[in-house]
Amino acid sequence: MRRLFRFLKANFQAFGRHWSVYVLLVVSINLVLTSLIVPGLTWGVNRLLVVNGIGYLTYTNFVSVLTKHPLVLISLVLLVLLICGLVYIQMAFLFRQIKRIQEQTPASQWQLLKQSGHDLLTLKPLTMLIMIGYFLLILPFGQIIFKSVLLNKVTIPAFIIQDMWTTPKIWGPIILVYTLALILSIRLITFLPETIFNKKLSTTRLLQKCWQTTRGRFWRLLIKVGVLAIAITLVGVLSQLLFFNLQRYYDQNLPHYALLLAILNLFILEIISQILLAMSIVMILQLILKQAGYLVPSETRVKVILKQRSLRIRMRQGAAMLLLILVAAGVALYDYAYLEGAMDNRPALISHRGVDDGNGVQNTIPALQKTAREKPDYVEMDIQETKDHQFVVMHDNNLEELAGVNRTVHELTLAELTALTVRENGYSAKIPSFDQYLTAAEKAHQRLLVEIKVSPQDSPQMMTNFIKRYQQRLLKNGDRIHSLSYPVVAALKKQAPRLFVSFILPYNISFPETPANAYTMEATTLNTAFIDQAHAKKQAVYAWTVNDSDVMQRLLLTEVDGIITDNLSDLKAVVAENNDHPSYATRLLIYSSQLAGFSGESEN
Repeated sequence: MRRLFRFLKANFQAFGRHWSVYVLLVVSINLVLTSLIVPGLTWGVNRLLVVNGIGYLTYTNFVSVLTKHPLVLISLVLLVLLICGLVYIQMAFLFRQIKRIQEQTPASQWQLLKQSGHDLLTLKPLTMLIMIGYFLLILPFGQIIFKSVLLNKVTIPAFIIQDMWTTPKIWGPIILVYTLALILSIRLITFLPETIFNKKLSTTRLLQKCWQTTRGRFWRLLIKVGVLAIAITLVGVLSQLLFFNLQRYYDQNLPHYALLLAILNLFILEIISQILLAMSIVMILQLILKQAGYLVPSETRVKVILKQRSLRIRMRQGAAMLLLILVAAGVALYDYAYLEGAMDNRPALISHRGVDDGNGVQNTIPALQKTAREKPDYVEMDIQETKDHQFVVMHDNNLEELAGVNRTVHELTLAELTALTVRENGYSAKIPSFDQYLTAAEKAHQRLLVEIKVSPQDSPQMMTNFIKRYQQRLLKNGDRIHSLSYPVVAALKKQAPRLFVSFILPYNISFPETPANAYTMEATTLNTAFIDQAHAKKQAVYAWTVNDSDVMQRLLLTEVDGIITDNLSDLKAVVAENNDHPSYATRLLIYSSQLAGFSGESEN
């Protein structure tokens, strides 16, 4: 334990001696990436799709797009390689900067940037391939070690992870992959600096050296990384609680000055968040450099360095402070508007599959009736076509999990399906037809968000039948529709343009160009840029499926139009906390929890 304290003390001291320079470095890099590089890459992808007449890109058409448009395939591969190259340059630049700052060696920013670009260009082809493979393999833990806004979209959507963990058959392979990723993340932790500072070695020898360097040190390195992450998080949480309690005192005892003091406190917390972000990046990379042997220990040089601080260093410190002030001042008006409630957002509250915290069997009438009493704005539910071309309320294509029958929906008639009993969450109920479910919703005065699920077995006239039978009822009720199938979306907008139709997207690859009224986006990669683009085109955005209160809070700070959740009660509580005239202290706590330095979430 004493060693860990000494380790933490040494790292905090090393960062503290040059904290302003580090903050300036990290903030500058992130500003360039978020304001220039990332928007440029996004624009490039969108233009690529538009030029080739591709309105959207998702998993339903991904293979066909790549096979029918070979130039798009080549361009996307080149784009992925470009992103990997930019991440490499960013990391090389950071490693070189940290080494220069710690060792006090002279070098201009431009020189280091050129050297970092040269590092990439001189990589051996095999080394580059291994580097890309390494990035992909350590994906579950990569952002902990190598933080970059360029990798924000390189993530596994939450619904995929949830589905994997709800399938016991694949738990073994999942655990194996995660374990392997963790081991390689640590055992090859020096791989990147070795490629930068040791170009003479062959790729094989380089890997051998990395493996040898971390031999017998796996647990020590893992603990050190964990301790640094916990310590930085703890500093953030303590800062957050300190300013929350200060603001609560101001709210109660200094009401005339509470708003001004709240703006000041939020201003300070924004600065702290940037310092913590820089700290998390620098300390981890500093640890890697020391492990690789490319950073001269600074403990014996502390006094000398302190005495040798020049005017140049002081000017950099001043520049860092000025940049921080400008960044914070740039959001001061937003802070004011937020604290005064002008930015309050009440999205539509949508119950996923008609349940709230397991209060019944999904997509059944008893669950709908219970959930409707809580007055969600919409109940989201699923329909499929049956063997006799009717519509039944069911999410899964196979009935085994809920009904214990190893048959698909399309193999059975509506009468056969509605005779089956489904069981979930300790409840049981009959499978309802869409007509039965729709009638029950009408009696409960509950609006629906209907997901139309498709299958290769669907009849050619399915959409025509659906529109003919249900269009007027849906319009009268104010119900809405969404689907993962773009042909369904297109058919509905063409044949029934008055219906409100949303296109479901499981991943934010690029902004789609479609006639849809809205987009139902999986929350993991949903960001403010996507929402802003949609609103500019008069399209709404729904987020699915959001069950974590922190993610709910993050989305409420955007202009998202609806949130789909399995935990309706939790969502209602979060929305109430944000919108029912909270104190300045509560608003400060909510907002500060979403700052990058505390939550690790990207605001973009």
